Amino acid sequence: MDLSNFIHQNLFIEKRKVRRMKEKRLAIGFIAPLALSIMLFQLYPILLNGFYSLLNWNGLTKTASFIGLENYAALFSDPLFRKAAIHSLIYALLGTFFQVGISFLLAWLVEFARFKKPAAVKLLFILPVAATTAVTGIVFKTLFSFNGPINSLIQAMGLSPVRWLADPFWAFVLVLIVSVWKETGTLFIYWMTGFAGVGNDVLEAASLDGARGWKLMRHIYMPVLKPILLMASGVTFINNLKVFDLVQTLTGGGPYYGTDMFSTFIYQNAFTGSFGPPRLSYACAAAVVILIGAILLFVIQKGVRKILNPAARASR
Repeated sequence: MDLSNFIHQNLFIEKRKVRRMKEKRLAIGFIAPLALSIMLFQLYPILLNGFYSLLNWNGLTKTASFIGLENYAALFSDPLFRKAAIHSLIYALLGTFFQVGISFLLAWLVEFARFKKPAAVKLLFILPVAATTAVTGIVFKTLFSFNGPINSLIQAMGLSPVRWLADPFWAFVLVLIVSVWKETGTLFIYWMTGFAGVGNDVLEAASLDGARGWKLMRHIYMPVLKPILLMASGVTFINNLKVFDLVQTLTGGGPYYGTDMFSTFIYQNAFTGSFGPPRLSYACAAAVVILIGAILLFVIQKGVRKILNPAARASR
């Protein structure tokens, strides 16, 4: 290698190093504001929440005493927290089942029923998504009040009115009904996207091979829809676990704590004094427990997705 080639090669290497340094600085410049905002508005509050959970503090006084894990011990022996946990899990399971299942049936109906105006039908199913959840809760609270239009319709049919907001069972059912009405439209969009992912050439080839009905769904559509099913189920379950605005505006966690969830339990302990004087540190302990549970659910979900998706596991 002569001297000129050696010099050119070194210059090329130096220029590449300089270019990479510029690219790294540019990347850091773009990432830094986002990373700073995450640390400031998410990581710092989580750490501060964990510190508060070790104190005996109502959030109002200037002084607080350190009590270690006493809040956590009291939390696991609190029947109201156990009640909120059971309600949250039941709501998350049933809500996920009905929201995912009904949205799939609606998407299947739109895809195969051949409506004259499919765009209008799609809009009808998607429209509830545009409504604000808090407003939805207030509107349905009026509709399902004891003297509201729903009970008036039931009485017109010769039946006894239902105490939707005064009976714990019916209040819980009402929360499920409203959540299905509100959230099904989003999942409906996911399913329609999945159905559209199957090309016409694939469907024509399947038709020539005699695939019809259930065989077509099982062998052609399901391999495409399975990732959407896993994603939609996981996201919906987690969203249902952290439901707040719908329950707060519709039932307030009542009656008799019959619709109390994780989020409403934390809110009532920290701010409203529904359980007595505000207990901010106690609510922080509940939030930490729920956060740990959510992380465990996320890890389990990833494991299930790897087991049910061998292709993704093999590619890694």
